[in-house]
Amino acid sequence: MTAFKLQRGPDILEKWKKIPKNVDVLITHTPPFGILDKTKSGINAGCEDLLREIERIKPKVHIFGHIHDGYGMIEKNGIKFINAASWNRRSKSMNPPICFEL
Repeated sequence: MTAFKLQRGPDILEKWKKIPKNVDVLITHTPPFGILDKTKSGINAGCEDLLREIERIKPKVHIFGHIHDGYGMIEKNGIKFINAASWNRRSKSMNPPICFEL
């Protein structure tokens, strides 16, 4: 299950396709597949359909959370990806805020 409480597949893809092409900063709850989405058990838990839509849209920044173990920031293909999950489950403390320039 992912954002919107929809299973992966046609229903969630319909939601992702509604993201406008001219978005500079995209904020979702769910991460894209393979980008700061690794769980403590080593599984990539992000959404493959969301990743494809991000590659199509090419926002400057994509901010998300949900997978707390993936906290951090990376740049890939000219897009800044930020997993801003605030709660660190391992140490039961808060992750520091992530600041970035647009």
